[in-house]
Amino acid sequence: MCLKQCGLVYTSPRPKDTEQNYFGQADVFYSEARLVFKGKKDHHRDKNYIFELEEVKKFKPNSKLLDVGSNAGFFLRKAVALGFDAEGVEPSPSLAEISRKEFNLKVTNSFFEEAQFHDKHFDVVTLIDVFEHVTQPQNILNEAKRVLKDDGLVCIKVPNAEYNLLKLKMAKVAGRLAQHDIFNSFEHVVHYTPATMKKMAESCGFKIKKLVLPLPIDIPIWHLYVGHYYAYPTPFALDWKRIIGRRVFLAAGKVQKFLGMKITASPDLMFLLEKK
Repeated sequence: MCLKQCGLVYTSPRPKDTEQNYFGQADVFYSEARLVFKGKKDHHRDKNYIFELEEVKKFKPNSKLLDVGSNAGFFLRKAVALGFDAEGVEPSPSLAEISRKEFNLKVTNSFFEEAQFHDKHFDVVTLIDVFEHVTQPQNILNEAKRVLKDDGLVCIKVPNAEYNLLKLKMAKVAGRLAQHDIFNSFEHVVHYTPATMKKMAESCGFKIKKLVLPLPIDIPIWHLYVGHYYAYPTPFALDWKRIIGRRVFLAAGKVQKFLGMKITASPDLMFLLEKK
């Protein structure tokens, strides 16, 4: 992890071609979420997706939405269910095919910058947990500006770099640093704060309309019990300490935001951007 003079937090050495982590593993992806595809279980992030989409709906209800990096369509299917005229773009052939086959979604298999969507075509462009994976985020923002209507909205959700820096300090004090990859250096290449997001947004002709502290992600821990990662929620009784801990940190982050302090406690940040 490095902290540049401008305040940008990034991993070093930087992982390369991280998008390829999601290529060519359709059977693995399906097995991880098969009960979700069959309608027997919720996805562990459904509550997160609904919260995030409800924030977008406050400004752009029932609008034309493009989800960039739509993965297997879990977020996109919730957008459709909540009334958005929604489609996605996903570079992974296997994930794009799964989203079309299992959820009957409209998904273009392409990198966003190469998909050739029409100018000023969408009311909303969502980038949910995408920017931490890409090395040239300004290219994506510039393309979003092109395909977005003049009064459109960009929604970007990312991990909070200040929170991860706090976790790093706590792990060092507790002598547990070796047990944690706090910055997920396997595939996360850049980590954002409100200050760095503001700089980048303004450099691409956007301004921050609203900063939201979204619900924390309760990562499933099935693999600890059954040796396999599953995408549906872990029962509260199996992971109650971490679930409660994340809520406590989120509450503290909301207090920090209200008081105008640096937001170190919220695990994630969500930015709603509009054109300047």
